[in-house]
Parts: sequence; structure tokens; C-alpha cells
Amino acid sequence: MTKIKGIDVSHWNGTVDWKKVTADGVKFVFLKASEGTSFVDKTFKTNAVNARATGIHVGAYHYAKFGSVAEAKAEVQHFLKTVAGVNLTYPLVLDLEENKKKASKSVLTDAAIAFLDAIEKAGYFAMIYAGKHFFETALDEKRLKPYALWIARYNSFLGRDAGIWQYTETGRVNGISGNVDMNWSFIDYAALIDKMKNTTTTPPKEEKKLMKTEDANKIIRVLQDRWNASTCQDEKKEMGRLADEVRVAAGMKKVNS
Repeated sequence: MTKIKGIDVSHWNGTVDWKKVTADGVKFVFLKASEGTSFVDKTFKTNAVNARATGIHVGAYHYAKFGSVAEAKAEVQHFLKTVAGVNLTYPLVLDLEENKKKASKSVLTDAAIAFLDAIEKAGYFAMIYAGKHFFETALDEKRLKPYALWIARYNSFLGRDAGIWQYTETGRVNGISGNVDMNWSFIDYAALIDKMKNTTTTPPKEEKKLMKTEDANKIIRVLQDRWNASTCQDEKKEMGRLADEVRVAAGMKKVNS
């Protein structure tokens, strides 16, 4: 199984020596970009530039405070404005850890989907982060299946499917003083995002797409996750074939033939 070493960082981690972090084997980092509708992490852009300069893949996350679809739409616009122009090679993440406004499971899930859909419509790869218990109890997991998942569980095992596992908040990495959140990514999201960018194309005007690009990308991610998890070559081949059929329906080029 693929296991890529990563961390997540905010202003609480202070000044980071990214050369030392890279030398310690870290391959990706999620940086806190924003929170609510006005807060911007003061270290976000500097860390993004310096981390990319050492070859680390960079994603960004937004700490959510919303309790409704309208609030989620306002927060995602703040997030997208904050990350605009920044060189990101890993997903944009909705960090949903709390439900202080006591929204129902249905409403909170509606809001999360509105946030994630806005990320995709802006041309980014969307992901949701949550603690294992919160994700499984406060949200409707079935409705969030189309999106990549990053789960926090501080244990010796994750105990569920997810693309990324945050396994401790007390890790240590050269170049960062004090504790740092540590993650294992089971999917090479940088390669996946790059592949999706390079295979997306505009169909001829006379051709009518049978599927929206954002819908196709959701399905392709699910098939990609299944492909990564499978050890059966016949099943992998079938997942590749199905992914190409979806690409064709959305006006994109095939990549597996």
C-alpha cells in the first residue's frame, strides 16, 4: 500500500525551516489558509512559497464555522480568494471539525457539499477533513462519498477507508519546533491532480457533453480510489476502462488506451 509522509501546519507552528522538513522525508503539507469569513493565516503564503521551493507538495485548508448552506457559500468564497494565485499541488480542504451552531446532520451535510462543490467549480481538487467520530456521526457519509476524504484518528490504526490519515498531533519533524500533526497519504494526490489537468480538454463545439466535468471528476476519483486499493489486475483494468468511459462522456480524452 502507498504511504506518503505528510504534515499539516498553521501559524501555531511558528517559523518553519522547509529545507530541514524536506530532508526529514516529508513529501506534502496542508497549510491553513483561512477560517470563517474573514480570518487569514498570516503564515500561509510565505509557507506555500518556501515549501514548494524545496519540492514539497502543498495543499490548503479552511477551518469551517458554518451552520448553513448560505454561511458555507460565504466561507468558501473567502477561502478561494485567499488561495488565489498560490501554487498548490495538493487538494483544497474543507476542515469541518465542529457543529457549534447545532445544525442538523442533513443541513450540515448540505452546507459541506455546497462548500466542496464551489471548490470544484473553481477548478480545484476538493477534499473534506474531519475527525473519525465527527464524520461518522455529525455528517451523512453516504452523500459525501464523491469527495476525497482526510480523517483524523489518533490511534495505531485508522479503522475505515480514507485517502489520508492524520494519525497523531504530537509528531516531531526536523525544521519545526514542538509538536506537529502527522499524516499518511494512501494516494498520490499530486500525481492524480496533475494527470487530471493534463487529460482534461475542451470538446468540439458541435459535440454535446453527456456529463458535466465536475460530475465526471467525482466519479473518476472514486474509481481511482478503487484502483489504488485493488490487488487484482483484471479489476484494475476494468476500473481504468470505466474511468475512460466517464471521461468520454464529459468530453475528455481517454488515458488508459
